[in-house]
Amino acid sequence: MNLPTKITVARILMLPVLIVLFCLEMHFYGKGMKEVGDILCYVSSLLYIATSLTDFLDGYLARKYNQVTTLGKFLDPIADKVCVLTGLAFIVNANLIYGMPYVAMICLIVIIARELAIGLFRQIAASKKFILAADIWGKAKTVITLAAIGTTLFVPIGGSFGESTMWAGGIMLIIATVLTVYSGINYIVKNKALFADNGKKEKNGESKE
Repeated sequence: MNLPTKITVARILMLPVLIVLFCLEMHFYGKGMKEVGDILCYVSSLLYIATSLTDFLDGYLARKYNQVTTLGKFLDPIADKVCVLTGLAFIVNANLIYGMPYVAMICLIVIIARELAIGLFRQIAASKKFILAADIWGKAKTVITLAAIGTTLFVPIGGSFGESTMWAGGIMLIIATVLTVYSGINYIVKNKALFADNGKKEKNGESKE
């Protein structure tokens, strides 16, 4: 297992730690222990940001040192998506974007739907031995989504700081969701040839599938 893959695995293993920290954070806030909750909020939010940054680090190292592996290509998108969905699930559960009712939930649903659609699209591509390259829009939506989540996670600290991060995170999340939809549509349109059938018939009259 090379270094980029080890970083990817570390990112996956860090997610249960983040979930525990998120839960403890909400527990102490709920018990009125704000000082403890604030400390956990800083720790969990900064750790989430650090974990998110490894998404770019492992890819950069893999390309720079020509260490792209099949295992890495399998684990990296899983780590990315679980990291994003973990952060969004916490935001929805804790109602951190309280100034924009239902925005976080709608964004979460849209992002999940997009990932499912693109996942199926990639399966079709793999079955037809197509190579699908990531584009700038997909990378942009990933960066903004992680930035939105990382910002919003500081909201429980409260005060003017919490309110400012709530609005900043909410606006970025809306932008990220728009990019998510656009990048998904663009990805499919650019590779629409995958939906073309050969049109060849077998001698018995059945098409080749």
